[in-house]
Amino acid sequence: MTRSFKELTEEQFESFAQAHPAGSYLQTAAQARLLARRGWQTSLVGLVEDNQVVAAAVLGWIPVRMGNLFQIDGGMLIDFSNQDLVKDFVEGVMAFAKERHGLFLRIMPNAIYRRFDDEGQQIGDTESTVIDALTRIGFEHTPATKGWTTNSSPSWQYVKSLQPILEAQDTKKALRSSLAKDGKYYLKKTDQFGIQVRRLSKADLPDFKALTQDTANRLNYHDKDLDFYQTVFDEYGDDAYFVFAEMNFPAYIKGQQQARDHLAEVVANLDARIAEKPNYKKLKRQRAEYADQHKQHEKRITQAKMAHERAGKDIVTIAGALFLATANEMIYLYSGTYDEYKNFYGPYAVQEYAFEQALKRQIPHYNFYGISGVFDGSDGVLGFKQGFSGHAEEKVGSFVRPINGPKYAIYHFLKKILARG
Repeated sequence: MTRSFKELTEEQFESFAQAHPAGSYLQTAAQARLLARRGWQTSLVGLVEDNQVVAAAVLGWIPVRMGNLFQIDGGMLIDFSNQDLVKDFVEGVMAFAKERHGLFLRIMPNAIYRRFDDEGQQIGDTESTVIDALTRIGFEHTPATKGWTTNSSPSWQYVKSLQPILEAQDTKKALRSSLAKDGKYYLKKTDQFGIQVRRLSKADLPDFKALTQDTANRLNYHDKDLDFYQTVFDEYGDDAYFVFAEMNFPAYIKGQQQARDHLAEVVANLDARIAEKPNYKKLKRQRAEYADQHKQHEKRITQAKMAHERAGKDIVTIAGALFLATANEMIYLYSGTYDEYKNFYGPYAVQEYAFEQALKRQIPHYNFYGISGVFDGSDGVLGFKQGFSGHAEEKVGSFVRPINGPKYAIYHFLKKILARG
């Protein structure tokens, strides 16, 4: 048996990565190309054993004080229970990095430490294999932290298995049935409102950026720039889904008017029956219920006419999102919603579209991505994602190992001093 560390071709890497159970968009040739266009140097590296790739990673590096930071985000793609394999791979990376002025290596594996239900109660056992494998060979471990970050992949995420739905005869029906109460309710509303979801072309990306920037301004976070979205579109190709949920005002108003008119007939019929049986309380309760529904439709018609006039056009964007697909995962990355149209529930329609694309591609896993890791009801993002009925996951955190020990000690000391200042 011969085992060697080497740079892989895109074909070699993709063949291995797409079949690996820990694969994600972060460990794809497209991601390597994206990083390269964003200022990183990158290489597809792996261990080859008897002409077969047995471990691989997208390795990126970028200058920091006193050298280069080398990083593997979402990897490596390796059997962490095989300590010799892990040791050989890391030694290969370290040697590769030393030749390129590496200062330290940081790894953020796509590995789960613990799983939790919607109340924050742990499900199943703690999984420490990855932590054990890397700390044994000199890595300093930083556990997952709660809260939000835009600098790297999140420490906490919310996910849903699509495998039971893929095995159903009617996947659309099975998908709806699998959702929590809120998800079912709001998707029913998007059906009633006639919300349509459209996949975007590259020419639409400035409009997508306008949506995400509006949302970022409202919620006070930093949005990606237009060049980033265009680069994702170019590099991921058919695996990148930029989508808009859209409202057609004339069609919506017409539907609401038809519903209102139907309810007016129902109320009129109940009035006639009540006149015949004035003491029949059940009829009066029914009348009050239908009259209230009639009033709600009237209210929606008025609001929609005003919004239509303000918009100055028949079709408007109400929400949108970017999803990326790999062989084993559909991941929800970036999104936005126009606040004035939030009552049309566009984000729910957008999520259902992504589910449907995943099912068409036989993708067994759906990743809603980042949550804060706080289960006290304060995380509205988690609340939204819980409407689709999944579970939360805490990742194993990050791992750092010096490549140039003396220089890294100085770098680490200076970083502490500057942080205090």
